[in-house]
Amino acid sequence: MAWRGVSVRGYFLTIVTLALTAALVLVLDLAHQQRRQLVTTTGQDALRLARIAAAAHERTVADAQRTLELLARFPEVRGADAGGCTGLVAELRRRLPRYLDLGAAHADGTVYCAADPTIARARLADRPWFRSAAEWRQLGVGEYHRDRATGRPAVDVAAPVLDRRGRLTAVVFAVLDLAWLHELAGAADLPPGAVIALIDRDGLLLARHPDPAPVAEARRADDALMRTLTARGSGVVEMAALGSVARPLGFAHAANGAWVVVGLPAPATAAGRAFADGVGWIAVIGILVLLAAVVGSERLLRRRIEHLVAATRALAAGDFGTRTGWTDTGGELGQVGQAFDEMAAAIERLTRRTELILEAVGEAILGVDAEERVTFLNGVAAALLGGSAAELVGRSLHGVLREATGGGTGCPLCAALAAGAVVQSSDALLVKADGTAVAVEYTCTPKRDGGRTIGVVVALKDISARKRTDQERQRQRDTLHQRDKLASMATLLADVAHELNNPLTVIIAGATLLRDATADDGVRRRAELLEQAAERCALTIRNFLALVRQYPATREEIALDRIAKETVALVAYQLEVDEISVDLSLARDLPPVWADPHQLHQVVLNLVTNARHALRTTPPPRRLSLTTRHDAEHGRVVLEVADSGPGVAPELRGYVFRPFFTTKSPEEGTGLGLALCHDIVAAHGGTIRVETAPGGGGLFIVELPLGRPEETKTALAAPVAGPPRQGRVLVVDDDVELAGVLAAALRAEGHEVQIAANGLDALALIEATDFDVILTDVRMPKLDGPGLHRELAQRRPELVERLVFLTGDILGRETAAFLERTKLAHLTKPFDIKQIRRVVHDILDR
Repeated sequence: MAWRGVSVRGYFLTIVTLALTAALVLVLDLAHQQRRQLVTTTGQDALRLARIAAAAHERTVADAQRTLELLARFPEVRGADAGGCTGLVAELRRRLPRYLDLGAAHADGTVYCAADPTIARARLADRPWFRSAAEWRQLGVGEYHRDRATGRPAVDVAAPVLDRRGRLTAVVFAVLDLAWLHELAGAADLPPGAVIALIDRDGLLLARHPDPAPVAEARRADDALMRTLTARGSGVVEMAALGSVARPLGFAHAANGAWVVVGLPAPATAAGRAFADGVGWIAVIGILVLLAAVVGSERLLRRRIEHLVAATRALAAGDFGTRTGWTDTGGELGQVGQAFDEMAAAIERLTRRTELILEAVGEAILGVDAEERVTFLNGVAAALLGGSAAELVGRSLHGVLREATGGGTGCPLCAALAAGAVVQSSDALLVKADGTAVAVEYTCTPKRDGGRTIGVVVALKDISARKRTDQERQRQRDTLHQRDKLASMATLLADVAHELNNPLTVIIAGATLLRDATADDGVRRRAELLEQAAERCALTIRNFLALVRQYPATREEIALDRIAKETVALVAYQLEVDEISVDLSLARDLPPVWADPHQLHQVVLNLVTNARHALRTTPPPRRLSLTTRHDAEHGRVVLEVADSGPGVAPELRGYVFRPFFTTKSPEEGTGLGLALCHDIVAAHGGTIRVETAPGGGGLFIVELPLGRPEETKTALAAPVAGPPRQGRVLVVDDDVELAGVLAAALRAEGHEVQIAANGLDALALIEATDFDVILTDVRMPKLDGPGLHRELAQRRPELVERLVFLTGDILGRETAAFLERTKLAHLTKPFDIKQIRRVVHDILDR
């Protein structure tokens, strides 16, 4: 045998030698594995930090572009209001500390406003970034420089301001603080010796952390590093750049062709230290081996090694919380275990810092591998997707979310993985796993390893709130537009009503006189028809004026069934054209309500018109019913307007009475009809609600209180019976036909009537005759109604109380203020003979 003749000492020496050799091999193997693992991990960590920093820089430039675009919309900027613009940009710089300066310049480069007053009136036309924005109508980015006021690294950016024809009117600019790189480095809690740098496409070192020797002039990156950046674009390299020590460098593309480079300290050669220590302990191990041979320590040694290997494999598998758990660190294995624990703790801290950075970003960030499985996501992403990280990691991307316009491998989110290109969208609708949709803007950036796409990093931002804000702004703009149209319509209707009121008054009064003067039944019937037609025209005008709130409110006892009949008669032709059958179920002996007849006409007209529009969308037969009834228990009169149309959805019933809410197109409705109905009914102490009609369709229910207030009963009691008094009446109106028909109506009752065409003529007649009643128009040439009142107050103050004003301008502001101030009697055109006779009798009976 080979061991014959070998002494025990030699045998044990051989065993010790073999043991020491094995230990040495083990130490070398562990050091090599540790070195390789640390280099790979450190490089990937540097790359991850570089991509995070690149994304942060891109967001900084994008935020600057959005800020400039928003600034360009302000009227102070577009109107070149130097004072207002200066205050605006100063406030923006105070609120946005990342901007060292903000301002605007004319198209010729002259600055007309800036947050920094030292550059006011400066000329920027020769600046490349200004020319880029002015000539190419795009975001212009300048070169690196140090801000004169703060000494901080900065970059100038500019954006054009265009008018509606696309012509350049101004350029807005900002000085962007690059100190965010230092803030990011501080947030990442980088280890000593780490470095982060921002390098532009020309190799200019824009910013660096830490900056060992900040100087005013620009510095350039190493040529070898620039060749690597240009050739690979994004990745990891180990070289002596950004310092004299070789280290793993992670680099990634940033905005405007720049790169972000992150260098982490070269991993400590733990294997070398373990080897050196191991050699020193070989002698001790030899003695231990001899003792172990006696007491069986060899097995204990093997168990500890197996435990260490298992811990190493767990760490490699991603369990960063694994530890050896050894408290004895005195031997080689103890030191290896201690080094392993320190390494695992450092990796865990670095991983935790990375997670904190991802959580602090404020956007949803998730990663996808080459098999389209989710590999990581931050808390914002988990909240956005409606699950936890444990539930979502490992699932297919399309099981987590998809774009509403795509699905499967055709989803635009997968284009970055399929083509290795960045995919962006500023407004996309994504569907989550539960089927709900969320509006986002996203960026999909490929992850590369040696030129091969190994996955995608997706950055998502929920823009639902912003879209709701935009929609609310649009709704407010539409509301203002509708109000402008309504105001224009109000002016038009008031002018039209004023022109029609005088001839309508002549027609109504003339028809009444003709009816009362003739004994021929045929002529009497035609006069009544003429009077009714004129009253319908007057009702139409009053309804128009009620729509725009320019008709004076009056209260009297009104039969609601009469209002319903008159309103249906007003739109009978339209209902017939739309093939709508009308059913009037009106209660007999319905008690009166104390209301404004014009406003009640408007309520019923709006409800009938609303039903007619709804019925036009349904096939025949189309049915509309109006029902009145007396609710004696609650002391109310009820009107129900029902149709066989589609009805009102339950979720919309809380909105139908809001101003400008409508389900119709802008051509069909303004959203004011039902809101007007609600306001009128509420002003009368009533209620209005919407329900579903029996058999389907819409049902609007109006409830109004009965009778009139007690305090009005005495004032409105019937006049004492008896023959009317005769008196001398002066009619003052520039409308000859109207004055003539009024005079004829009053003369028929025995009054002595004279006519004047204006206030001056009236004063001449008043000087010669003592009149009992003076009926005067408000608007007349030479001397109008208010002027006549002023002259009488000075010359004949006793006649002021005998004035009755006849107005056709629908109580405009000046007229309304005058009548409110004088508290004198007045009639609004068109009026009938009964009204004019009644007011004359009231004046004579005083």
